Amino acid sequence: MSRLARSACALALGGTAVLIAAACSPPSPQVGNNNPTSESGPIELRFWTNLTVDAQAGVIEEQARSCVAGLDDVSIEFEAVPFDSMYARMVTAFRGGQGPDIMNTIEGAVSFGEAGGYLTPVDDVIDDHGRDDFIPSFLHAASKDDQVWAVPDWALHQEVWYRTDLFEAAGVEVPTSWPELLEVARAVDRVDGETRGFAVPLGAALVAPQTYYQFLYANGVYTFDPQTGEYAFDRDRDAAVEATQYMLDLYAAASPPEARTWSWNEFRTAFAGGDLAMVMDFGAVVGMAAEQNPDLLDHISSFPLPPPVSGAEPGGILGGGYYYMVGASNPRREAAAKEVVGCLLQPDLVAERTNTRPVFALPATRSAAESPVYTSDPMVQRFAAEIETIREVELPRWYRYGMEAGLNPLAGQIEATTFIGDHLQSAAAGRMTAAEAVDAIDADLRRLVRRQ
Repeated sequence: MSRLARSACALALGGTAVLIAAACSPPSPQVGNNNPTSESGPIELRFWTNLTVDAQAGVIEEQARSCVAGLDDVSIEFEAVPFDSMYARMVTAFRGGQGPDIMNTIEGAVSFGEAGGYLTPVDDVIDDHGRDDFIPSFLHAASKDDQVWAVPDWALHQEVWYRTDLFEAAGVEVPTSWPELLEVARAVDRVDGETRGFAVPLGAALVAPQTYYQFLYANGVYTFDPQTGEYAFDRDRDAAVEATQYMLDLYAAASPPEARTWSWNEFRTAFAGGDLAMVMDFGAVVGMAAEQNPDLLDHISSFPLPPPVSGAEPGGILGGGYYYMVGASNPRREAAAKEVVGCLLQPDLVAERTNTRPVFALPATRSAAESPVYTSDPMVQRFAAEIETIREVELPRWYRYGMEAGLNPLAGQIEATTFIGDHLQSAAAGRMTAAEAVDAIDADLRRLVRRQ
């Protein structure tokens, strides 16, 4: 097993050293009720998804069973696997010859599966559907060694969501540069006497990296060079320090102090409840506002995080996606799994899945984005202008930390640790400078890279 794969396995099982040696060797070829090496007889495909909400998982299951119905001697065993147990479940299942034949998951899990040797490439599925139908950046994110290892489904995105009524009350326009954004944040801060201007959430687990990398990418700072794949976080230390200091200045000027430890739910609830004028989010605030404060929907919109200098081209945005990956087994099982995934790419089916969480999720295929099933959704119609901007401006140039050059399990390692959040929280509290935080993050990233 490669050092990269061992690193991925160590991530999945944390400090449970006793399990690492057993779980991270190559998967057994002859374990389980459905022998992966069998070339005859009925096939029961194991289908996993990380979407555990019934409204989302239920649509995927119904569609998958419909697709399987058209295949001879093929059925599925469907299971929703929570994100927090995903990596350990994957290692144990693949090692026991019971890994998923199809898994609907995020790009970090795809990278983990590829590094462990658990997946088969899916270029044939993509080409059969039509490679040009996919947003290229989503194929890039799932690529390694000139092969694509998962089929894009949902496109995720992060931008600034804001209160149009508070902008009007403060007499400000959508900012086009970092100085303008800071000025606007100060202008709308408590413009109604209580609403804070711009939340900078830095919850140590997951939230801080997503907030931080949005500013890093806008300033042209990457973990790895998108073209060469070489470590690049330290390439322009001044740009990294500038992005960090700007984020801290925004926090000090207009963010609730408690945002320093906020999780996703906390900052989304604060925005939906009317306590924030601006926050960076993946669009989940739309669904939360619809549930908790529907009148707010008439007063919210979004814009891409502006570049440091007005008119400049941002280096990128932080995004992500959901994919379908196919487990390595034997040609017959893999062919059946790929038939199902290919069936799921029908535009109306992609649109139906995306509309289980409208605005938060966008179709990763152009055909689905143009499908009447997608465009007729009331929330999609309500935020059509924002979605158009996201598709045209943001989705072509998104990255995920550690995966700027394609699949890399470092993304999962960043998400499984809290060092970025720990250092940024210390800086926000005044216990270290922006430069010291950058140097500490750089040192921790280098340690992770050396383990690969």
